[in-house]
Amino acid sequence: MTDLSEHMTKARDLGLENGRVPVEYYTSPEYFRREQDMIFRRAWLMVGRVDEVPEPGDYIVREVPPLKANVIIARGKDGEVRAFHNACSHRGVALVCQDKGNALTFRCPYHAWTYRIDGSLSAIPGEQDFPHVDKATSGLAPVHLDTWAGFIFLNFAEEPEATLTEFLAGLDVLLDGAPFGDFPFCVRVTDEIDCNWKNLVNAFNEGYHVAILHNKTLRAAVVPKDNPHLHYLDVKQFGPHSAGTVPRNFDYDPQAPALTWVYAQMLPTSAPDLEAIKQGRAGFYEHPGINRLKIPNFGTETITIFPNISIQPLANGYLFYQFWPISAGRMRTEVRIYSRHAPRTLREEYAMASTLAATRDVVVEDMAMSRLQQIGFESGGKTYQQFGQNEPLLRMFTRDYEAYLAGGGMTPFPVQAAAAE
Repeated sequence: MTDLSEHMTKARDLGLENGRVPVEYYTSPEYFRREQDMIFRRAWLMVGRVDEVPEPGDYIVREVPPLKANVIIARGKDGEVRAFHNACSHRGVALVCQDKGNALTFRCPYHAWTYRIDGSLSAIPGEQDFPHVDKATSGLAPVHLDTWAGFIFLNFAEEPEATLTEFLAGLDVLLDGAPFGDFPFCVRVTDEIDCNWKNLVNAFNEGYHVAILHNKTLRAAVVPKDNPHLHYLDVKQFGPHSAGTVPRNFDYDPQAPALTWVYAQMLPTSAPDLEAIKQGRAGFYEHPGINRLKIPNFGTETITIFPNISIQPLANGYLFYQFWPISAGRMRTEVRIYSRHAPRTLREEYAMASTLAATRDVVVEDMAMSRLQQIGFESGGKTYQQFGQNEPLLRMFTRDYEAYLAGGGMTPFPVQAAAAE
């Protein structure tokens, strides 16, 4: 049996000594205001995928809650994907109320000012009464947009301090060629709760709680006997981003007929898709940046993209979690389950519904615990929370959080082919 203890990354292995973190970071409206300005207006923020707008004229509308931004993301006739604030240049009305659609123009419902799909202003009814308006410079206000691996990122700074490639700091090199595009079908669920957003970020960055909090939902399937506190393995840092391997309990052998049947039908699963591997469609399972240790009981890779993304690649799909702050004490969680295709049979529909329900149950447990954590924080009895040696990613996130609030964090990192080493 392989001894994995040397790969159970501890905080001291990464030089992280910040074991006490002020509770104020999680309760203070002032800190939330600083997060808005120093993190969410500066960092590149992931908001969707390019395959959500595959054809010219396709558009989606996304909210960015910490900035109260409402953004149209549209593919132009020239094939380019652009982003604009959803606000008319005349009186500021939001032009688009649908979540998605296809159009070659956007027409304001108030006075019919009309914009092309590339955001330029094409028509002003009664134009003679607006001699001071230069149509050439009065289009929709653009938002910086770039893409990586099919993911759409926005940057709300007047001028980004770093390119998206610089911001990703080598994580893009580690995951170069990862087959996210092979799994276009998505089921998306959102919910809001009264807690600080960083409670959920932290919950997804450590496995210490899994055997306790998720005793009835995840423990049997996930926690192996040789790693009872579910230490993440082989943790790598890429600027403020990270990746760590999470094992799975391959001794888990459910006997309940319905459960075994569901496992056999699940579209995104961490069980090796042997048939896909045989056909050269191994998906994430054999990508060199994932499960770098080649542990036989690989479960997932927890990939954290600062400030608010967690991606978990599975053998034939991936899970996507996003944590948006709304205020110091309220947040929105978004969960997406990506798979190769939509369910094609009643069996697959049932299995997908079961997958969604199981994921919901786990996330609800995390959200409920984060709410209890917030109650404890706001009670005022404790001024610090403690991060253990077995919680290196929490210390790392806090280190980079503090760097951003201080005006740093965006220093371009050298992009190296050997970034994963």
